Amino acid sequence: MPNSDTTYGVHNKMTKEIKYYHAPTPADAVQPDTGDVVTQSFGGNVETAKAYFFHADALTNNDTNGTQLDYAITADGNGIKFTIAFGTKGTAGIAEGDDWAGLWVSTKDSLIAANKYVNIRAEQYWTAADGSPHLF
Repeated sequence: MPNSDTTYGVHNKMTKEIKYYHAPTPADAVQPDTGDVVTQSFGGNVETAKAYFFHADALTNNDTNGTQLDYAITADGNGIKFTIAFGTKGTAGIAEGDDWAGLWVSTKDSLIAANKYVNIRAEQYWTAADGSPHLF
């Protein structure tokens, strides 16, 4: 469950869609376009899709640092979509990196570097694209 820090409003709303794509062959080829998405079957179950795509640490980061959060399966059924927005701690002079959005970004970047943001799938790569419309 996201944090409840809405005292000073909610800011920086964004929506992302994450999908897996087949790895190009040969390995040094240019990445294929969006027509090469790995098809999925989640049976409409968002929790299954979340667990399939996201490492548990990424879900924890979303819950800890996000103030509003919602997930859905993408319209084509092959990815996960999420909208996240952030409250602010409201501390006078707080550094941007120490507020909720900044903490989310720095933690996400660390998780990606450690291969703990999405669940890595053999012979596939993932993309995160801006999504619309927002889920809330």
